[in-house]
Parts: sequence; C-alpha cells; structure tokens
Amino acid sequence: MEFYPMPLFVKLSVSNMESSLIWYKDVLNFNPVFEFPGKDGKTVMAHIRGKKYQDVMLVSATEQNDKESNGKGVVINFNVEDVDLFSDRARAASAEVIEGPINRPWNARELVLNDPDGYLITLSMGIDKEKAFDDVMDQVNHNKLC
Repeated sequence: MEFYPMPLFVKLSVSNMESSLIWYKDVLNFNPVFEFPGKDGKTVMAHIRGKKYQDVMLVSATEQNDKESNGKGVVINFNVEDVDLFSDRARAASAEVIEGPINRPWNARELVLNDPDGYLITLSMGIDKEKAFDDVMDQVNHNKLC
C-alpha cells in the first residue's frame, strides 16, 4: 500500500463501522489503509482507499455527533473507469441505487448510491474522452434550453 500526503480527504461519521467497512469494500472496492482501535479493541477510525487519492476516513459516530444528520446534503463524487461494473457490484451487494447508470449532458455516465449512513455516492466516468470542453459546454447549454 502506497503512503502519500493526502491533499484532501473526506471524513464521514458512521453509525456502524463494521457494516460501513463491508459496504465500502463490497460496493466500491475500497480497501483499508489502516484502522485505529478504541479502548474495547473495535475499530473507531478507518482510513480506506479506492484508487490513488480516493481516500476516505470513516469515524465512528459518538453521542456528541448527531447521528440523525449523517448524510444530509453530502454528495461524494468518485471518478471510476467503468460505472456499469460498479452498478453490477452494487446490485450484487444489495446496495441502495438512487439513480443510474445514466448518461448526463456533461459527458459523464453516472451511478448514484446511498451508503448505509445516508451519504450519497456518485460514481462518474467520462463518456467521450476525446470530446473538447467547449463541445461539452455547448451540449450542456443546449440541454438547458430544451
């Protein structure tokens, strides 16, 4: 496992560390970088990673954290090579699929999932990697007018 300074990472408060770790592994193919145990030996913090620079820190919710607010208004976007492969993984793991896979006007194919704590996860891949940015913007603007 490669170690590097993370220029940015997301920290998510989770209600059940064990089920969250399983979900991120089975659905998104994330693997643990390290896990930090609490006094009882159970993991209270886990650094997990998908591809390079797709680092997420899972932290066990505490009484001070408002467990009811987890996931509200939070959408995390991950760039992937094959959205349809992740769609198959998600369905096989009985993950909650919110939308997709769907082709977007901004030249992206996306899959939107709900993780166990209500965080929206968008998996996105470019459709036409040769398409110029101006052409993508023209397509987006055309769709706004329709």
